[in-house]
Amino acid sequence: GPAGVRPAVADAAAIARCAPRLAALGLAVRRALLDGLPPPTIARSAAPVPGLALERVVLLEALDDDAAQAACARLVEDNLVDWVEPLAMRAPADAWIGDGANRTNDTRAAHLDSLPNESLFRDSHQWGLWNVGAPGGAVYGGVPRADVHAIEGWRLAVGRDDLKLAIADSGIDPAHPDLAGIMADGSPRLVDALNVTGEAVPAIIDSFGHGTLVAGVAAARTNDGPHFSGMGVAGVCGGDGVTTAGCRIVPIKISPGHSGEASSFDIAAAVIHATDVGARAMNLSYAGTSPSRIERLALAYAIVRGCVVVAAAGNSGARADPRQAQYPAAYASDGLCIQVGASEWNDARAPFSSYGPGLDLVAPGMNIWTTYMTYPSYYGAVYDGYVATAGTSFAAPFVTGAVGLLATLRPELTDDDFQHVLRESAHDIGAPGVDEQTGWGRLDLGAALDAVRPEIGIWHDEVAAQRWVPDTGAALLQIGERGPGTLDRYSGSVYARRFAAMATVTLPDSFVDSVRVWVRVGGTMAVRGDYRLPYFASTAQVVARSGRTFTLRGWLYRADEDSCAACTDNWIPLPPEYARFGFTVLGRVDRTAVGVPHPPPPVRAAFSAGPNPFRDALALRAPAPGRITVLDAGGRAVRSWDAPAGTSRWDGRDASGRAAPPGLYFIRWHDVRTVRTLRVVHLSS
Repeated sequence: GPAGVRPAVADAAAIARCAPRLAALGLAVRRALLDGLPPPTIARSAAPVPGLALERVVLLEALDDDAAQAACARLVEDNLVDWVEPLAMRAPADAWIGDGANRTNDTRAAHLDSLPNESLFRDSHQWGLWNVGAPGGAVYGGVPRADVHAIEGWRLAVGRDDLKLAIADSGIDPAHPDLAGIMADGSPRLVDALNVTGEAVPAIIDSFGHGTLVAGVAAARTNDGPHFSGMGVAGVCGGDGVTTAGCRIVPIKISPGHSGEASSFDIAAAVIHATDVGARAMNLSYAGTSPSRIERLALAYAIVRGCVVVAAAGNSGARADPRQAQYPAAYASDGLCIQVGASEWNDARAPFSSYGPGLDLVAPGMNIWTTYMTYPSYYGAVYDGYVATAGTSFAAPFVTGAVGLLATLRPELTDDDFQHVLRESAHDIGAPGVDEQTGWGRLDLGAALDAVRPEIGIWHDEVAAQRWVPDTGAALLQIGERGPGTLDRYSGSVYARRFAAMATVTLPDSFVDSVRVWVRVGGTMAVRGDYRLPYFASTAQVVARSGRTFTLRGWLYRADEDSCAACTDNWIPLPPEYARFGFTVLGRVDRTAVGVPHPPPPVRAAFSAGPNPFRDALALRAPAPGRITVLDAGGRAVRSWDAPAGTSRWDGRDASGRAAPPGLYFIRWHDVRTVRTLRVVHLSS
């Protein structure tokens, strides 16, 4: 499985020097996580993810399962190895692929002149986009408008030629006219294609017959007429056939050969590649029952860089335990991805759809007509360019396309903004309110895009905790893996006291009426409050609203001094002064009022540091004269100086001139009114 190696092993040559040590355990280094990934077009330096050093993650191979388990046990104790985990396998989340219902040429829609000209859309086969319902004589019947309200959504956005959506799957048919071809400027629609599986011949062609279908749901060209036997389909983010061809597609092959399986290692590499090339979303229609640290860290890497992974909830709903966690979709509970279940044409959960934990919403997943390869699959399946299929595999790309439309209309949306907008705009089905089987409800494109229409102001900001409220008494805190701050010192069970870190924020005057507020993963340094920290996950909530203010709350812990006699800092994970909350506010603003300020820009742009991570020197840009203090992960001052406005420099040394050890640091700038703190990673020189 993949192992993250400490800073002492920081490059390929150093990893090679460790090969004899690994060989003694019967292990061989097969490849590094970044092997084969091109240089990023989006800077990797922003917002380092605690516990993830990309250049130090490698895939190891043992002779058999017993040898792998024994080696894992030894590696956990090795001071050169930070963590190790077994490889987790994922399977496509499809229920079946076939003809579905018989097609009909009957057209049962009013106002056809305003609808896309694809035949399978107009004759109601694509019920997920536009459901006529049983009274209208639709092919599948069902409840009228039990669909994603695509028509309403397309009135606001149809996609954009320069916007990228990644499809991490079994590959793609690079010749399918609904997926490939060229854009208006003559450049290809399929861009940044990559096979991350380590195959000798790194092709991205789909021979299994899953990725091509998934891509069609999200992004088949819309309003471009029929292609095969008079048939054609529309995609969620497929343009309008006139002003735009929709989004560009980034195909990433994660299933080697003709296999339908993918490993957690390859999925992590796909997430990193999709993020590094600037994709706004990556569809991942694979699921498995084993958690994976490398997957979770990759999701964190993506979400704070503006790429959201949309994951299928899985198809265990018809089995004995439909609530069993499916990974990586279950990490939606931490805001690291969006988990999508499947609905059917009666606006109910599809029987096969899994539902927990972390289910955000559902989207159509039964008899979904989409693109099929223009050639037979490796297993001999042949369809005439299009096919009907089912599974949460094909519900997820409805939401991936929805992220594309949201990013088209409002490019400034970022982080887990997409998760919140899609949740809060979903059409409630199932039990009233949020429920475990359907989450917040069924995807509603019209409502989601309306929620961020141009007159809506979007304010991103961060605020430091202003007060800390202790609970009474202490309880047993369960700590899993190591993480930032003191999480690398404490492990197992520790008696600790819980503190609520809180901050109250006042809305700018430019917001003229009620607003929607949520806490973002990025910029938040607080943890969950249930005395369970299986790993570090940024967690906070909006706990109060009053007039033009709202209050945010997260949790910190203070360990009992007897729990770690050698520890000089007993705050977990960080001292209270470093608790922060990143948040988003959406609401109507008065853009014409004289003297009324617009919501301010993100504070992270006001005080910056780079490159991040850094080795020898860190450039700091301050917005005004003030004082800069460098603190280590435990909150201890390393160095401090008065800095002018503009650029200054930290050479990686402490106040006495000694080189500071590699690790996580906090750079704090403040003047008489404002305090700003950045997280940076210092690498070994």
